[in-house]
Amino acid sequence: MKKTIALFIMIMCMVGLTACTKNNTNTFNISGQGQPEKIHDDMNAENIKYVTISGNARSIVIRQSTDEYFAFYNGDLNTAHVYEINCDKNGNTVDINIMMENAKEDNDILGSIIIDVPQKEFEEFEITGDFRQISLYTLNSDVLIRECGSFVNLDLEADRFEHNITLDNSGATTFTGVSIYLDKFPENVKMELNLLPDGTIDDPQDILKENGLESGSGKPVISINDTSKINIYSKE
Repeated sequence: MKKTIALFIMIMCMVGLTACTKNNTNTFNISGQGQPEKIHDDMNAENIKYVTISGNARSIVIRQSTDEYFAFYNGDLNTAHVYEINCDKNGNTVDINIMMENAKEDNDILGSIIIDVPQKEFEEFEITGDFRQISLYTLNSDVLIRECGSFVNLDLEADRFEHNITLDNSGATTFTGVSIYLDKFPENVKMELNLLPDGTIDDPQDILKENGLESGSGKPVISINDTSKINIYSKE
């Protein structure tokens, strides 16, 4: 039952897509239904090495694309939500900021802003801000998620999973929860899980025990710090 609910949340997050240009701000009001709407010009990633994603949108999805540019699409089914996207490109660095009007007064999650990430490997890829929910798919770069206070969904393909994922809240904020979904039992993944004192791990398939993931070595590493709840599932 828990797995079914969690998968439903993931599906609801996947209803959209977008992109950015240098020092450009886009304000949009979502209207209509059907296919996700592209809400900003694409941004070429040829010279980009460092990426930061921040903001306060209620839900974002970050996934790998097969293209050479960043793209953003709107998958929010609530037509009353108004967003502002600002992409500040400075040399080999881009700061992507996704803001939602009146976000603190509106906890409605009926979809997500989805960011398609280019195929290249970035030297740094960081997610921070005040997102209520973050869904991350397998990327070609190490990813750091920090000080968000978010619920984080990791949906990973074992055969493509070659880079570290680190969730680190070094400040006063803690993650509200983390769910890890693997398409099959991995052979080379290590997990470093550091929960809060009253934290729990829900691992109904005994993935940690059966695969020795907590005692593994090498790369990739999933490192999770400062959360009260971790769910681990394999789709096999």
